[in-house]
Amino acid sequence: MCRLSHSVILMKNIIFLTSFLAFGAFANAQNAPTAGKCPSKYAANKCNAGACVADSCGPMIELAVNGLEKEAVAETTKVTLGAIAGINHCSTCVKSGTVMVKYNADKIKVADIEKAVAKNGLKVVGHKTDFKVKGLACQSCSNHLTSILGKTNGVVNVDKVCHMSGIVAITFDAKKTDNETLKASIHTTKYRVIEAKKEATAATAPQS
Repeated sequence: MCRLSHSVILMKNIIFLTSFLAFGAFANAQNAPTAGKCPSKYAANKCNAGACVADSCGPMIELAVNGLEKEAVAETTKVTLGAIAGINHCSTCVKSGTVMVKYNADKIKVADIEKAVAKNGLKVVGHKTDFKVKGLACQSCSNHLTSILGKTNGVVNVDKVCHMSGIVAITFDAKKTDNETLKASIHTTKYRVIEAKKEATAATAPQS
């Protein structure tokens, strides 16, 4: 009888220990960063611009705005801009405070799009763009490039420099700089742009 009780107790202890170890492994897996991505504190809040119904949507601009904290404002802005001739597609993101517009450059100018956004009670603080950059080997590299870009004329904010994904996201004043100038600024360092946002170049040239 004693041997049986001892065996039962031993079995319970083994089951408890196995369950404890399994739970610990699961918790560690949940907290581990995803391969190739920066931890959440480095990630930029960004919504998907969405698919465009038209076959040819034209260039796209991403505008960083103030005043887009409510979904109702975001929806009104999207509907209002979508009704303007020359704008092929519009998407808004409350989380990142961004208005994304695909447009026909022959029918509407970037400055006119910005004015239309302002009429919805929003303040345009800059244009957003991003680059895929190689050579960012560690967090110190990210800090270095962040410092360089932060001193570049026309840069409103360096939103993200991630050494794990190689993504560099920037908010800038389109009247003072453009994608090519920002790319050149990155190339003053040992880091190199290997991919830039294709549509942004035509959309974000400095306005006269």
